[in-house]
Amino acid sequence: MSPTPERPPRTITPEEIATYRRDGVLMARDLLPMAWLARIERAVVKVMEAPTPMAAVFSKPEDGFHMEAGMYVSDDDIRDVVRESPLASIAQEMMGSASIHFFYDQMFCKQPGSQFPTPWHHDITFWPVAGHEICSIWVPLDSVTRESSGLEFVRGSHRWDQRFKAITPMYNEQLINPDHEDVPDIDGHRDDYDLVGWSMEPGDILLFHPKTLHGSSANYDLDRKRRAISFRWLGDDVTFEPTPYTMPFNGMGLSPGDRVAEPAFAHIIGA
Repeated sequence: MSPTPERPPRTITPEEIATYRRDGVLMARDLLPMAWLARIERAVVKVMEAPTPMAAVFSKPEDGFHMEAGMYVSDDDIRDVVRESPLASIAQEMMGSASIHFFYDQMFCKQPGSQFPTPWHHDITFWPVAGHEICSIWVPLDSVTRESSGLEFVRGSHRWDQRFKAITPMYNEQLINPDHEDVPDIDGHRDDYDLVGWSMEPGDILLFHPKTLHGSSANYDLDRKRRAISFRWLGDDVTFEPTPYTMPFNGMGLSPGDRVAEPAFAHIIGA
């Protein structure tokens, strides 16, 4: 039997849950114990020192940007974080789901002075899943400010009807669905949008819905890395929905329309 995930180190308030569901994003302080952060950092240091072949596809080392994904498959520290840390329990409370499956992890590192911005986008466009009970938890390993490429969000955009074209400056133009709309020029019209972002410290986390538009600037801080890892969680109503425009993902026997299940999606909490 798999270990039961830890409970969060403090109570998640009804106001925090209401904010997440209303705004599509919540910054919550002091929700990940330092012992788990140390495990995540150890995994990130390892993968930065010995990048996988996937990093060659997604990273731009000449611009000070490094990305990895799928460390759960090969790294014991990340696997333990997924199965035993409070993150799965936090996602469960936010979404109100009886069951939680794990989708994938994704690490982002912007070196000091990196001129690589993260364009405005929402994640659901290129994910091979459908449903409302989906949550990303973004965990910073360093102090984060807007100057050092802290994430910004368009508050409430998870309730918009639109699907926007995937932003793929690094790879695979085939992920761009021509039936989707172009992402609006948010930076050119910032006063037209309800934008939110936060300074954060290790132990704080961001929770956001995959339809919530988000992005970040280059890392203008010349002294500070911005290392973070996102963990993606799936709740009760999520089904496997691959299309020609979603990222390659082995369903391991699942058919389109099937509820997400093991072995493709690790079962963490619930029946």
